[in-house]
Amino acid sequence: MDYVIDREDRIVLVKIGPSDSGEATTESLLALGEAEPDLWTWDCIIHVPVVAQDASVEQVSRAARQYATQKGVRATTVFVSDDAYLHLWAKVMDFQFPPRKHLVVRDLATARELIFSRRPGKMNRK
Repeated sequence: MDYVIDREDRIVLVKIGPSDSGEATTESLLALGEAEPDLWTWDCIIHVPVVAQDASVEQVSRAARQYATQKGVRATTVFVSDDAYLHLWAKVMDFQFPPRKHLVVRDLATARELIFSRRPGKMNRK
């Protein structure tokens, strides 16, 4: 897993490779969230072409528990994936990470556009 922190636009871009396990990805995300807790309140793009075979509800729940320690902020997570069922998991995540919204698109440019379109006022820029 790799990530880029875009401090100007307040977006975290996470790139999950096909050989990255769900467990390793979860551990990396939790470590990042612990090191920089404010990032939990930022918008996020998760590029995950293929969801790991070992991805589990428990891994997402662990991240949700860490997220819950932060102030609830209206933010967006956009998954970039061709996975036909990820949108179902994204809907469940809306309940696990309130008031964060989880969406799925097929390319990075659309993900950025979607994030900016959901931002109010001056934060809505490209």
